[in-house]
Amino acid sequence: MAHISINDVTKTFHTARKETHALNRASLEIPDGEILCIVGPSGCGKTTLLNLVAGFHEPSSGFILVEGEPVEGPSSQRAVVFQADAVFPWLSVKDNVGFGLAAQGRNREKEDRVNHYLDLVGLSDFAKTYPKELSGGMRKRVDLARAYASGPEVLLLDEPFGALDLFTKEAMWLALKRVTALEPKTIIFVTHDIEEALFLGDRVVVMTPRPARIHSVINVPFGAERNLDLRTDPQFQKMRADIAHTLREVHHGAA
Repeated sequence: MAHISINDVTKTFHTARKETHALNRASLEIPDGEILCIVGPSGCGKTTLLNLVAGFHEPSSGFILVEGEPVEGPSSQRAVVFQADAVFPWLSVKDNVGFGLAAQGRNREKEDRVNHYLDLVGLSDFAKTYPKELSGGMRKRVDLARAYASGPEVLLLDEPFGALDLFTKEAMWLALKRVTALEPKTIIFVTHDIEEALFLGDRVVVMTPRPARIHSVINVPFGAERNLDLRTDPQFQKMRADIAHTLREVHHGAA
């Protein structure tokens, strides 16, 4: 786990024809072990913020610290899971999960760690299977197991379940909650799905349209142990409706 500090961060992308102001003076403190979910209109800069924390981009101004150290590029301590599958089709499930460990030269511990995370995500029986034989949800479990197996302090998830059907998505919510309960990480989770954000998150950040700024930060009052029935809870539904109303307001306010 790691503490993340985002300090007055602005990001502008420059091309030959125009400037795109993607993020405007974002500041946020993310404590050790928190699951922070980010929602906002399409194209508002959610992924830009995630990529800045990952070290894929540099801020135009401001700075980001992880455990007090400035982010100056990608690091094995910050693992990223994207919406698109990142499994290698020529590798088995087991070799996919162990890929990051092998790249770090950690072959001595690879076998035990890979087996451990395959078990956690429910893929032990598919260790020798190849990705083309797996469903979309199972390939996403491979992504999650590989990210965890490499031992990062921070997990950055960019709409990882966005392409899945409802029932598979729900299964992935439960799988992620199960893994994080056993081995907490500091997680930033970008999503368009308000229910997903409320089900998974300790806090939910609402962002405005581009140039994105942080409109509000909402504490999620539900306990760490959550099941799918939570979505029928009146408080859950009220929070979902309130966030949806806020998103409509910020969208129309920017129009």
